[in-house]
Amino acid sequence: MLSARLSDDLTARHKVRRIPLRTGDTVRIMRGEFADLVGKVEKVEYSTGRIFVEGMTREKAAGISSKLPIHSSKVLITNLNLSDKWRSGLLSEKSKMVES
Repeated sequence: MLSARLSDDLTARHKVRRIPLRTGDTVRIMRGEFADLVGKVEKVEYSTGRIFVEGMTREKAAGISSKLPIHSSKVLITNLNLSDKWRSGLLSEKSKMVES
């Protein structure tokens, strides 16, 4: 599973520090050339451990733009995609375990 750290606001709300990344999550890049870029996760590659964020592209010599992969540990989740019932249930279960 590729997990990333939650922002301070989300950590206080859900009482969880890290959660697996999903397509549709909004993240902020924390390291590298694209630091402080905020965008949605377009694709998650579990085999390589990398994610693709919208707006993170590089122009190649032929004028073609290519998407750049980034490791999940280099991003901070700022907004969660809670359209999945399983994921929202996971968050509620984890917060109950922390409270008890």
